[in-house]
Amino acid sequence: MAEAAKALGKKTASGYQHYEDSERFTKQYLPRQIMEPLAALFANRGEPPVQAIEMWRLGGYDRIPEQDTVIVDYPVVPRTTLVPVYAAAQGGEGHLIIDFHPIDEVTPPEDIARVRGAYGILIVGESMVPAYRPGDIAWVNPHKPPERDTDVVLYHVPPNGEAEAIIKMLIGFSPREWKLRQYQPPKDFTESTADWTVCHRIVGKKNVR
Repeated sequence: MAEAAKALGKKTASGYQHYEDSERFTKQYLPRQIMEPLAALFANRGEPPVQAIEMWRLGGYDRIPEQDTVIVDYPVVPRTTLVPVYAAAQGGEGHLIIDFHPIDEVTPPEDIARVRGAYGILIVGESMVPAYRPGDIAWVNPHKPPERDTDVVLYHVPPNGEAEAIIKMLIGFSPREWKLRQYQPPKDFTESTADWTVCHRIVGKKNVR
C-alpha cells in the first residue's frame, strides 16, 4: 500500500487506501491518471507475473487506453473459429459442477467470435428460468470486467478440469462481496469475493427452443 501511495504521489498510505474503500470510492472504474501508475507499478510482479492488461481490467477497463483498436493480448482469429461448449451438472444449493472438457464445438455469435478463451456452458437446473432454461447455451466472455445488472458465472478457482460455479444476475458488488439474484425461487443474496474469486461475464445465449 505504501508503494502504491508513493506511485500516486501521495505522502501516506492512507492517500491510496481511499481507492480500496467501497464506501468512499463508489465509481465503477479507477480514473485513468490513477490506473497508469498502478499498472506500471504492479505489472510483471507476482507469481505468475500479472500483465499490464490484467491490471487495467481490474481497474474497470477492457483495454489499455493508449491502444484504441487493439487489445494487447487478444489475437485476431477468423470468424469461422469454433468455441468449446462445456457441460454442467447440479452441485446442490443452486451450484454447478462444470467439466472443462468440451462436449461440443460450435460457431459462436459475432461478439465473441474473436475473443480468446470464449466458451459456452450448457445450462442445467431451473434457478435462472426464464432467462436461461435447461439445454440453453450461455455464451461467456472471460475477459469482460464485472458490471451491475449483467449475468455472470462465478468460480471458486480459475476454471480447469472441473470447477464449482454459480450462474446468477449480478446486481451489485464491492471488493468484499457479490450481490446476486436468481429467479426460481426469487431470491437476492450475497457471496464473498474471497470465496468466489473468479467472475466471467455472460454475454448472450443460444435458446434450446
